[in-house]
Amino acid sequence: MKKTTVMIVSTLSVLFLIGGVAACKHGHHPGGFDEFDLAAVTNRIASRLDLTESQTADLEQIAGEIAEKAKAMHADHASRRQEIVGLIRQDTVDRDVVDGMIDDKLARVREMADFVAERLIAFHATLTPEQREKIAARIEDRLSSGCRFGWR
Repeated sequence: MKKTTVMIVSTLSVLFLIGGVAACKHGHHPGGFDEFDLAAVTNRIASRLDLTESQTADLEQIAGEIAEKAKAMHADHASRRQEIVGLIRQDTVDRDVVDGMIDDKLARVREMADFVAERLIAFHATLTPEQREKIAARIEDRLSSGCRFGWR
């Protein structure tokens, strides 16, 4: 009886541990970021960098533009998935169709990356050397601690 109890407790402990780790999936927002998440992120950044009102307004504008662009990019997500499902159900898959889908996706990702890069470069230009140093130090700190879940 004692051996059975130990096995049950061990199994349940392992299941709770795995479930707990899976539930702690940082940065996972299946529905996208809403206005509350966006405000929380911009407020956290503004607070940690001691941004001026002008810099905070710029940050909020840039974050809003990026979120808007991301929502537009993900708007046709369901139709793309259905296209893939239809493709998989076919007897044969045409390589040109697959290449076209990949090229389309890469073009959208590249467009988003260019957009974000432009906005981040513009925001970087508004930062003081002290604020840039705070960001650099924070990134170095996160790299040295081995944490892979971002800036918290």
